Amino acid sequence: MKRLLTLKTFFAAVLAIVLFTFYLTPPVMAANTEDLNQLLKDNWCVSFLWKQCDLIAVDLHGANLQEANLSGANLSGANLSGANLKNADLSDADLSGANLANADILGTDLSRANLSEANFKSTRLWDANLTLANLSRANLQNANLLDSRLWGSNLAEANLTDATLHGADLQYANLADTNLTNADLQSFFFRGSKQVTNLSNANLEGATLTGANLRGALLTGAIMPDGSINEEIGFNLK
Repeated sequence: MKRLLTLKTFFAAVLAIVLFTFYLTPPVMAANTEDLNQLLKDNWCVSFLWKQCDLIAVDLHGANLQEANLSGANLSGANLSGANLKNADLSDADLSGANLANADILGTDLSRANLSEANFKSTRLWDANLTLANLSRANLQNANLLDSRLWGSNLAEANLTDATLHGADLQYANLADTNLTNADLQSFFFRGSKQVTNLSNANLEGATLTGANLRGALLTGAIMPDGSINEEIGFNLK
């Protein structure tokens, strides 16, 4: 009898450990096969009302998704490195943590998209619409943002080292604590009228600001191109 109780206790303990491990193990996230097939077949997969396009952690590196409609799609953690996303619609999409290194994002609509911690290293973002996009902590090292629209975007703590921002619209953008080391901001106009750009605590060391208009930009605590720290509080009115 005593031995039977000991065995029951042993098996109960094993079962408890198995169940505990099961509940602590996070579920494996993977793209919905039907949604992926629809995208590859028809070049679209959108989210609307009760239906979400589930492409979580999908591997589409090097894929040709030119003019694809992925509005509202969940592409968090996806691999889109080297993909062709020219003129695609990714508005309101979730691309948090996605890899878009070396991708072609020319004329692409990424307005209101969640791009936090996404990798855009060496990505071409020419004329991309990033209005109100969340790019916090994103890696934009050596990215080309020629004529891109970043109106009202959140770039807090983003890495824009060696990035090209010719003609980019950063009105109302938040670049607090952003790394703009050696970024090319030639002839850039940060704001017009009351469209304030927040560059507080940003690192502009080595950045090219020839002909740039910083009037009205918030530069409190920013590291300037010459390595000095701007200690003035408030907006730059020079």
